[in-house]
Amino acid sequence: MPATAAPAVANERLDPQEMVVLHRVFRREIPLLADLIEAAAPGDRRRTAVLADHLDLVLGALGEHHEGEDDLLWPKLRERAAPGDDVVARMTDQHEAIAGALATVTELSHRWRTGADGDTAPRLAEALRTLDRHAADHMDDEEEHLLPLMADHITRREWTEVGERGRRSVPKAKLLIFLGAILEDATARERRLFLSQMPAPARVLWRTLGTRLYDRTVARVRRSEAGVPQV
Repeated sequence: MPATAAPAVANERLDPQEMVVLHRVFRREIPLLADLIEAAAPGDRRRTAVLADHLDLVLGALGEHHEGEDDLLWPKLRERAAPGDDVVARMTDQHEAIAGALATVTELSHRWRTGADGDTAPRLAEALRTLDRHAADHMDDEEEHLLPLMADHITRREWTEVGERGRRSVPKAKLLIFLGAILEDATARERRLFLSQMPAPARVLWRTLGTRLYDRTVARVRRSEAGVPQV
């Protein structure tokens, strides 16, 4: 490690599992939305709006997550973890492929929202499945090869900067919904970890309002009763 590097000290050490938990949102929601959009009745503008709104949230979070990594993490890893340069370069190339797929999905989503037509819906669903393949391959590679580098060379504070940037990109009215999406497939331990990092008023807001809001969102989007288990 270069002498100028800032190694992760013990009390700031990043737990790579936090990124795995975030990745589960995209692994779950992108293919699920592809199926739901494909099944939507042509001309049902109310259903189209519900799904397009949720898709906007997921796509925005994915794009901002990757831009945050590009701007805040990759330069630090190139400086501090020279043996991992090939890994970081591969992550950058994968981000470019995902960005292209993301742009296609975004354009088709806007077109579908406007027309709610039966011709655009299957094209959007297929574009989402293409995005899912790119994103899943990238996340698999990232979790196996990049997270160990991050654990050794990125501090918790620096990872938190990426998270804060991502949170600022989410509309305030959607923050509790996205938190619910993060917590949905988390283990009890992971849920406790995420909630422990939130200010006390925010934890109270999640437990008193957020859980019900997320349950209603899931029921509206998926037409099911799945939700987040109580901690």
